[in-house]
Amino acid sequence: MEHLEIHPPPKPVHPSAEVMVRTRDLYKSFGDNHVLQGFNLDLFKGENLVVLGKSGSGKSVLIKCLVGLLSPDKGLVEVFGQEIPKLNQDDLDHIRVKIGFLFQSSALYDSMTVRENLEFPLRRHWISKTRDEVDELVIEALDNVGLKHAVDLMPSELSGGMRKRIGLARTLILKPDIILYDEPTTGLDPITGREISRLIVDIQHKYNTSSIIITHDMGCARIVANRIMVLVNGICYAVGSFEELKNSDDPNIKPFFD
Repeated sequence: MEHLEIHPPPKPVHPSAEVMVRTRDLYKSFGDNHVLQGFNLDLFKGENLVVLGKSGSGKSVLIKCLVGLLSPDKGLVEVFGQEIPKLNQDDLDHIRVKIGFLFQSSALYDSMTVRENLEFPLRRHWISKTRDEVDELVIEALDNVGLKHAVDLMPSELSGGMRKRIGLARTLILKPDIILYDEPTTGLDPITGREISRLIVDIQHKYNTSSIIITHDMGCARIVANRIMVLVNGICYAVGSFEELKNSDDPNIKPFFD
């Protein structure tokens, strides 16, 4: 990845910036397990927003509601100005083309080469491209993550960090406006985790993406976050920069930074 220029994350995006994702008074329960209990969120254009929370606090439930994989019990879920729960399947699929999702496990297809894994989203969404155009998109996506040489490898031939980067390349091939990262550094050694975190910032700068990053990794949060949102008891308990929250004495915030 030495060809990529590493930038520090910019300052928080001004509140007058375009809102890409908005939730208001969002509730989601599973039986007696009340996960989200009035959660409010704004994701601004060009922003990296980190969501922190204990295991089981509802972070993954939140992003599944954002892409329509789960239906909220109550509340507003708005992406690109459209209310996700009200969309029909065709409109929802159209929205999803503009949202990239990096799964915690990378979710590569083991029977496909790296090239075939990257081509899959283009075929799935019936995006019409010539063979040369597809090849160009694949190489561009791999170049973004420093892995052009891996184009014909199988997932079994990749390290954990390489699999994560290939997963990100597959996300980037559709040039999404929004990227949702689910624990992007989980299972990686500290050096590789930092590489992935810096790559997230590089992608933000290169494509002006708006991203929500779910993470327990405070090193990752420090590198990537414009703002950090703390999810406690189903609500947005606090929001601020890494340094602002790190210096808090609030007993619900302090344990994340100890």
